[in-house]
Amino acid sequence: MADELRVVLLGGHQSGKSNVAHSFLNVKCESDQITTQCVKMEGNIHGRKIILVDTPGWWKCYKLCDTPERLKAELLRSTSICPPGPHVFLLVIEVDFAFSGMHEKVAEGHMQFIGKDTWDQTIIVFTKLNNLGDKTIEQYVEHEGENLNKLTQKCGNRYVGFDTDLDRDGSQAKELFGQIEKLVAENNGRFFKADAKRLMDLEIKIKNVEERATARAHQVLEKRRKLEEIKSAEAEHDVTPLNIVLLGWVLSGKTLACSVILGADISFDKTVKCVRTCGEVNGRQITVVDTPSFWKFLPYQLNADSVNTEILKAMDSSPHAILLVIPVDTSFLKEQMEVILENMRPLGEKVWRQTMVLFTCGGKLGNKPIEYHIESEGNALVGLVEMCGNRYHVFESMRDDRTQVNTLLEKIEEMIMECALQSSDEHQAEKKKYQERETLSEWLRVEDVKKLLNEEWERTDAMMKEMLKTVSSQRFVRRGRSLDIPLNFSGEVINTGLFINKHQLKDALEREWNRREAVDRARIQYKLKCLDANAEMSSCADEEEIQMSLAKVNDWCKMVPLSDYGGSVSSYEEHDKTEQDRD
Repeated sequence: MADELRVVLLGGHQSGKSNVAHSFLNVKCESDQITTQCVKMEGNIHGRKIILVDTPGWWKCYKLCDTPERLKAELLRSTSICPPGPHVFLLVIEVDFAFSGMHEKVAEGHMQFIGKDTWDQTIIVFTKLNNLGDKTIEQYVEHEGENLNKLTQKCGNRYVGFDTDLDRDGSQAKELFGQIEKLVAENNGRFFKADAKRLMDLEIKIKNVEERATARAHQVLEKRRKLEEIKSAEAEHDVTPLNIVLLGWVLSGKTLACSVILGADISFDKTVKCVRTCGEVNGRQITVVDTPSFWKFLPYQLNADSVNTEILKAMDSSPHAILLVIPVDTSFLKEQMEVILENMRPLGEKVWRQTMVLFTCGGKLGNKPIEYHIESEGNALVGLVEMCGNRYHVFESMRDDRTQVNTLLEKIEEMIMECALQSSDEHQAEKKKYQERETLSEWLRVEDVKKLLNEEWERTDAMMKEMLKTVSSQRFVRRGRSLDIPLNFSGEVINTGLFINKHQLKDALEREWNRREAVDRARIQYKLKCLDANAEMSSCADEEEIQMSLAKVNDWCKMVPLSDYGGSVSSYEEHDKTEQDRD
């Protein structure tokens, strides 16, 4: 058996991975910052050296294809920074929410992305055990359902409970260490061997991305320098009012971005009509128009009619700048590019002259520049940025940070100047590809789908709003499950051009609602965290009131998926409010 034990921690965001790592090695956690890249730690337990690698967490409701490329690269890299390879993978799962079929698929997808042979060397670590009440971890696993059973069976039924708040005597850490030693012994000291060619290709890819990112940043700085020279030659500083329009898909963080720009509290009710907000920034009058959001995965024709109408209406203000808001905590694929092009097309080709990409959730990048994210995501995002004349900005924090706002306004001024200098529009919109339709039986009426989509979204939105009002300081009752698909569509086939493929719709719906579930989880966990922080200062709530609150939460979970609201998941966590953007 090896004297040195090498362990890699994997799991979803908010699973408590980092707490497990620091508590297990008895190392003080330096900060509460989110793990954005692999972190290597060392310790000594019972005379044995432990090398532990903590990895960035994935969103538990996001399929692998919706995970950003930079995060996937870190997952692969985790096996190479503890050479010659890890003996054990610890898959961390929190028990404060029901474990659905989607969660099982997401965990399986990310684990198998690292390697198909990971399961023989994996132990599941359950966290946040105080949510179990009087139940043991064994009773939890037994009664949680087939989805969790499938996952535990893949791991050879190896699991332990570990709660840093409850492990005061170190017994849980001791049990985890014993399980690790036992598994290493059963495997005769065998460690995971990553595909050497795959790792080499990854290193080459990372190097190429870094080089392209550096070149892009230099190109932008040089262009900004030249525009600044032209601007400096002008005698007067322009203090005319500035009109800005925000566009983006649901959960992009548009409304929150508006709040950051103006440095003012804004209502976070769902944006169903254009919302015009005025404020003064650095002595200049700024008007920001927030628009209703379009879907991320679903096509333009499934937008509510009001969404398309309101976006066109926003252009009546003759905006100086259009900010296309895109979060960096999710992937950007060709399909997202096509959806954006469809939604921008009614505004005309010249709209790209006035458009800048505003990236939100920049805190997720860690020490990586935004250019690295652009280049790592590939041709789709690179193409979008270049359609916007290589103009982009990132909000690293969704709190009121005037430095990032001032820089944004400077870039907008430069864009206005650049637009005035252009003699012709060189941007050409990508032509929409018409897909081959097999049989009419595979298609549904767009109007039927659109109506049901928006009715379901509104219903879930209202229920979530009501539920959040009743969450008590007692821990969230877990139980209930996410629906496999939120809507049950039916309808007669038609022979017009207004139809959509059933199979494509099912996949897009799952991904749209999975994002919604991720945000609702973040909102609930944030509110509970705030309540816990104030628990010692608060008097005990009436027992009957608590039980009524928990019953409402439980009933709600059984009826609908914990769903996805308006900012992105990340922007909600960064925002110091209990009410979240609901684009």
